[in-house]
Amino acid sequence: MSYSVESAGGFAELLRFRRNPVEYVAELGRRSLDIRSLQFGTRRIFQLNHPDLIRDVLVTHDWNFVKGPALRASHFVLGEGLLTSEGELHRRQRRLVQPAFHSARLTGYGMTMVECAQQTSKQWTDSKLVAIDQEMMRLTLQIVGRTLFSTDLREDAAGVGNSLTRALRLFLTINHPVTQALFPLRRLAECKAARVRGEIEQVLRKVIGDHRNHPDCYDDMLSMLIRSSDDGGTGFMSNELLLDESRTLFLAGHETTANALTWTWYLLAQHPEAAERLHAELDRELNSLPPKPSELSRLTFTGQVFREALRLYPPAWIVARKAVTDYQLGELKVPAGSILTMSPYATQRDPRFWENPEVFNPDRWTDEACAARPKFAFFPFGAGTRVCIGEHFAMMEGILLLATLAQQWNLKLVAGQKIQLWPQITLRPRHSILMRLESRTGTTPGFAESDNVLCSS
Repeated sequence: MSYSVESAGGFAELLRFRRNPVEYVAELGRRSLDIRSLQFGTRRIFQLNHPDLIRDVLVTHDWNFVKGPALRASHFVLGEGLLTSEGELHRRQRRLVQPAFHSARLTGYGMTMVECAQQTSKQWTDSKLVAIDQEMMRLTLQIVGRTLFSTDLREDAAGVGNSLTRALRLFLTINHPVTQALFPLRRLAECKAARVRGEIEQVLRKVIGDHRNHPDCYDDMLSMLIRSSDDGGTGFMSNELLLDESRTLFLAGHETTANALTWTWYLLAQHPEAAERLHAELDRELNSLPPKPSELSRLTFTGQVFREALRLYPPAWIVARKAVTDYQLGELKVPAGSILTMSPYATQRDPRFWENPEVFNPDRWTDEACAARPKFAFFPFGAGTRVCIGEHFAMMEGILLLATLAQQWNLKLVAGQKIQLWPQITLRPRHSILMRLESRTGTTPGFAESDNVLCSS
């Protein structure tokens, strides 16, 4: 197959990317461009945008690639967890972590998700203004705390959230070309990252210690990791690797879903007709009862809404790989050491695969429409051996939280806000998104009018 190719490079092109990286990669999708070949000095970068190429790199020939340097640099915060480790260490750790996400355990996690969402719903009051991104971060942090650690982390939410934001900013600083070129700046950024990592570890070490000292008191993800071993009964995790995996699951387990839900509420607020259909389905299928994990298949439109939000605003908006050996990319030869990037944000807005791609349309997720599209036109969780291990956990969480909260609430976007993308490791809003809560029942027992406050960052 012949692919469309565009070549570029130079300081002006690098500056254009740095100025607005999301818009830069989105051009590939809007223009239906398959490959952009970039040359910056001795560095070669290939941006890929065709589902067949994405499949070849992430699945068919994944053995020829390792994680990109940007994510590898995040080991200053995450250590050698699943997101950053490579080779046999990654394969071993994945085998040890995988049982924690088996379907038999997902049902229990799902019940916890609904309970946490109900608690949040009870704390909301009619006409109250909330920063929905902060609300979703607190909620998903509570969920990951209970499912991973059997611990309520709501009291730590503000501190952990602040540490996470600082870690994301340091991630960008460490990977900036100027920082990489100047050792003193790089060393300073790495030291700051180590301090942030220590702040998060303070929370984790206490929880891990409790689990080791009282193993019979817990039945959660962490207890499974502590007891896990290879098929031969060997290969238990060391304390440091256990801490690294806990940190990775802790951060990745709530940041991505919180962002996905934030954009979901934002899209629903802009499309009241979709919100009405969502509410109608919840009223019809749930009959005022909380959703159950076993009922997800009945919430068809709810799932379509969440998937459409993932299409337009995928939390993991870009994926990078480094070629280990020379690689043939269509008619192009990719030299060993080159960086290949693939952006769900770009491919999931390509008009070749998505009709009116900029339009929020949950109906594009019918079984017939999905069957007609190339498989890798949608890959918000990655693919292949490094596909997100928590994909099913995240999908269940997103749909259950959306259903539980939307049963009771309609969210209205506060007018006059400037909504901007902030592309970090995940795709965040640059500023908090303010919304006004509108009770669908007309009553909010247990809260006084004076409780209405404005939450902002």
